[in-house]
Amino acid sequence: MLRALLLSLLLLAGVVRGEDVPSAVTTVTTAQLDAAVGDVTANLAPDDPKRADLLRLYGDTRAALVAVRQFRESEQSFAQARAGAAGRAAAIEAGLAERELSASRPAADPANESLADIEQQMQVGKAELDARRTRMAELNAAISGVPDRSAEIRTRLTELGSLLPKLQSQLSLLPKTVEPGSAEEASLWLAQAQVASAIAEKASLDEELLSQPMRLQLLAAQQDLAGQDIRKLERRLQSLDRRAGSLRQGEANQAQVEAEKVVAGAQGKHQLVQQLADDNAALSASFGKVSSAIESVRQRDLVVGEQAGRLEADLKGIEHKLSILGMTTAVGHILREQEAQLPRQREFEKDLESLRVQITNASVRQLELADARRKLASASEYVDHLSQGLDEQVSQLIREDLLELARNRRDLVKQALELENTYFAALGSLELDLRRYADAAGAYRKFTSERLLWIPSRAPFTLLREDGVKQQFEQLFAADRWGTVMRQLPLQLVLQPEFGIGLLLVLALFYRGPALKARLLASGREVGFVRTDQFSNTLLALWLTLLQSVKWPLLMWSVGQLFEQQELESELATALHVTLTRSAAYFWGFEFLRATFAPKGLVDAHFRWPSSRTANMHHRVARLEQTIIPSIVLVVFALALFPQDVGGPLGAVGVVLVLLSIASFFRLMPQFMQWKVSMALLSEPDKGSSLVAKLIHLSLVWVPLATTVAVLFGYIYTALEFSLLLLKTMGLFAALLLFHELGLRWLRMARRRMVVQARTEAAQAVEVEGEAGVEEDLLESDFELLSDDGTRLLNIVTLIGMIVGVMVVWSAVLPALGILDSVELWHQTSVVEGQQVILPVTLGKVLFALIISVLGWVLLGRIPGLLEILLRQKMGVRPASAYAATRVFQYAATGVLVAAVLSSLGGSWSQIQWAVAALSVGIGFGLQEIVANFISGLIILFEQPIRVGDTVTVGTISGRVTKIRIRATTIRDFDRRELLVPNKEFITQQLLNWSLSDQVTRWVVEVGVAYGTDLDKAMAEIHAAVLAQPLILKDPEPTVTFEQFGDSSLLIRARFFMDQLDQRLKTSSDLMLDINRRLHAAGIVVAFPQRDVHLDTSQPLEIRMLRGERAASVRPDPATS
Repeated sequence: MLRALLLSLLLLAGVVRGEDVPSAVTTVTTAQLDAAVGDVTANLAPDDPKRADLLRLYGDTRAALVAVRQFRESEQSFAQARAGAAGRAAAIEAGLAERELSASRPAADPANESLADIEQQMQVGKAELDARRTRMAELNAAISGVPDRSAEIRTRLTELGSLLPKLQSQLSLLPKTVEPGSAEEASLWLAQAQVASAIAEKASLDEELLSQPMRLQLLAAQQDLAGQDIRKLERRLQSLDRRAGSLRQGEANQAQVEAEKVVAGAQGKHQLVQQLADDNAALSASFGKVSSAIESVRQRDLVVGEQAGRLEADLKGIEHKLSILGMTTAVGHILREQEAQLPRQREFEKDLESLRVQITNASVRQLELADARRKLASASEYVDHLSQGLDEQVSQLIREDLLELARNRRDLVKQALELENTYFAALGSLELDLRRYADAAGAYRKFTSERLLWIPSRAPFTLLREDGVKQQFEQLFAADRWGTVMRQLPLQLVLQPEFGIGLLLVLALFYRGPALKARLLASGREVGFVRTDQFSNTLLALWLTLLQSVKWPLLMWSVGQLFEQQELESELATALHVTLTRSAAYFWGFEFLRATFAPKGLVDAHFRWPSSRTANMHHRVARLEQTIIPSIVLVVFALALFPQDVGGPLGAVGVVLVLLSIASFFRLMPQFMQWKVSMALLSEPDKGSSLVAKLIHLSLVWVPLATTVAVLFGYIYTALEFSLLLLKTMGLFAALLLFHELGLRWLRMARRRMVVQARTEAAQAVEVEGEAGVEEDLLESDFELLSDDGTRLLNIVTLIGMIVGVMVVWSAVLPALGILDSVELWHQTSVVEGQQVILPVTLGKVLFALIISVLGWVLLGRIPGLLEILLRQKMGVRPASAYAATRVFQYAATGVLVAAVLSSLGGSWSQIQWAVAALSVGIGFGLQEIVANFISGLIILFEQPIRVGDTVTVGTISGRVTKIRIRATTIRDFDRRELLVPNKEFITQQLLNWSLSDQVTRWVVEVGVAYGTDLDKAMAEIHAAVLAQPLILKDPEPTVTFEQFGDSSLLIRARFFMDQLDQRLKTSSDLMLDINRRLHAAGIVVAFPQRDVHLDTSQPLEIRMLRGERAASVRPDPATS
């Protein structure tokens, strides 16, 4: 590959060398430029605009001259490299041969060096090895970047090929004779410098391209040299490590032998002497263990470091191959094979956690040994401390022995501390290399995850045209292979106890099957009857459904255990084991789903779905199970037998069958199921199928179909991953729907019991016979429960669970979307660390903006409701205040969402401020009413002059506030009409809030009694009637007063107070009826209007009596009378 790259670079260099190089151009010197700048600053005033223009031109000219100098230096450097790189590479290669000869000779054995010297050499060698590895990584990156740099040079040369003639043309148009110090002279200098810069850049790039083959040859030689140095250092470190381990072990053995001699010599002496000798022996015995641990850790460190380096090199290599070959099937095969061999992140976490524990224990031992060394600094003081409490004569007799043992222990502690320090350093080095290995594995896994889904597994439309199908059938149905596997089954019956246990459980389930089914049916008979129903019946039905659905999957799993450890034809046996055990999990899921829809089962009896729809779903799930389970078995079996070929043609056929089964199931899903999804996800489920439910339904139909088409184009691995994710998504939706139905079931029972209890207490309070048992057989009703806080909270929790679950399930695909960042749509200018940089807006950012827009739109419709529930129920906030807080939160969150979306798309305030300014002008003229209502809405939400539930009068409109929106407020008047009142009306007009501070209001009832009535008696009856009303407040006390002598009656007014505005009409009516009854019973006449008619008797009165048709003929016309 390196030779091919060198050949292509040589050919390209020849082509570039053959091109014409523009001739040099005369430019201004730096000294002339400095003089001109000095003249301008000395002769022109600071506020002179000519001064600023000239200084700007001179500054641009200076920058161009600096670029000219840099390009010429680069050209000289590349020319020198072209002239000398080949010779340096040849010298390095010759030196490599000599090094190989010297490396074949045995290295000098560091036998005469001490352990401390060897440890120091190892530390230096490790530092040098790290430096060599860093240098190797730099060389690999430089070699890998050669093709990209060549493409960049060719692109820039093409740009210069069109830019240079333009600059030369502009220079030719400028006058050659100019006045010194003028703007024309400055423009001429700038044009000359720009032409010179372009010429110098082109020459530098030409020379860089010409020297690339030689420099690449030198890089390859340096790479070989670095690799040889690394191998030499690794061998040297291994030799030093072996020698150090041998010395440590020898010292440990010697220390242990001496300690045993001391122990033997201490026999028969004082107990304190024997105890100290035993302690020294125990300490010396630990040296061998620590030495072995150090050697084990260092050996593992070498292995881990080598694995990390190899993985990093493999990643660089596959990146290089991918850049040259593209996303081909060969690269995909390498990536899949390497990904299968990568250690899992959990293994790294487990190893690192174990290392942290070992490092902590080593640190504790270091502290203990350091403390012991401090105490042993003075042997006599240590012995005096040990001898405390002993008799003086005994202490003097054993003092010499104790001093010798203390000195010996001091040496042992020093040696132990050195070993612990070495062990601690080895553990630290291993931790660093293990983290490096984990990072390399994570980077490789990220690299493969981003690309595997986009790489085809085979050529398009070649699925059934190759010999793969025939070969797979020949391997699958080879009689000798199956015969070998089956002949081992009798032995596996004995070796695999899991099969026997599983088979016994299956037989027990089949035997108890009728009893389980009868108990399941019995658990649903009490459902719906409030006083006898219990939620435990539903949980029991769920458990019985699980037991009924596990029989056949458990039998499949048990049979799969027979093929786990077969020695002959292990490949086929392992494939059968994997297929049966993994497929059993999917089988159990679909069996459970089918059992839930069984007649009189969990959904039918407990969730009270319509029987016809439950039977329809039971039939459809059964049909799905009949097609998808064999397809899953085929896919898993093909993958287990042919992992390198992603299951081959048979695996692809199985994937297609799985996808078509899923698409067919969801395409024929009843509308009732979509309504159920809407009820779980929406705050207003009575509206039927929602947009979200339709989108989910369409996605679950068209995503499998689109993935099926991808199989035809060779993307079998991609289709396999999507099939697995779709199956997980189906399980997630089924679990969420089950959770939602269980929640609704519990809410129904709790709500109905509260209703029954309330009605029973009310019936007992008014002592109405028989009212307490009215609800004994009250059945549940869905629609009465859909607007309460519990159901809203359940819907929000279900929605959040769906969002989180979908994100977790489909998180495996998210790394693959990282490749969309390579598709640049447009660019944006951003300020980074005070400098303006151009950043691309990629397709990945647009997709991210779309995703957060959809998630934000969904969550913004649900989270305010959850916040309101928490504020009202958990924090005791008033409903109106909670409503205002949620509205303000919703508007603020909407603003943050819009800002986040615009930011992800490259928008910034500096870019949209002019649009905002223009919009502000338009608002000022055309949308001022809307803005006024918007600001008024914010004032209402913050100041709360009105709240939801208040009774208000604004202008001629009176009623109760039901909704407060940012533009208008909804008032329901006493005729139940919904009136939308602009928010500005509440701020600019006179507002009467009947319930601002409280709902206590005064009401007046007027009663007129006839003249001659006993007023004291009448007022007493009216006062008694007022006090008899339960909703009339006793404080303030009602008053009854005689007001005036009316035309037809004596007017009495009753004044009283109420705190329930919605009951005032009913209370007023009941009061007047009671007053009428009481006055009638007391013989008091309620006056009615009376009029005296006076007739003019100054003349005789004419009286006529008319009857029959004659009276009708002379009757006056009402229209004219």
